This record gives sequence, structure tokens and C-alpha cells, in this order.
Amino acid sequence: MADRNRQGQSGRRGRAWRAVLAYALLGTVLAVAFLGYLRPQLVVGWEGLMALCGL
Repeated sequence: MADRNRQGQSGRRGRAWRAVLAYALLGTVLAVAFLGYLRPQLVVGWEGLMALCGL
């Protein structure tokens, strides 16, 4: 019974870390995009970014 409880807790921790990393990545991309609009010399190549993501 104790093993099941430990497995459940570690699974939840893993999902929580993945969610934190996903939000951090999303925030980073949005921050770069926002800076791109503030500075004309910093142009984000959205076509290249989408190609890297496989879209």
C-alpha cells in the first residue's frame, strides 16, 4: 500500500515539473515576441521558428 502512495506522489511531481517547464517555455517565447515588437532591430523570424517546431 505504501508503494502505491509513493508512486502516485512521484507521478504527480513529474507532471507538476512538466507543467512548470511548459509555462516557462511559453513565457520565454512570449517575452521574445514582445521584445521584438519593442525593438525594430530585433526581428523574430516566425517562419524559421515554426520550421524548427515542425509546423
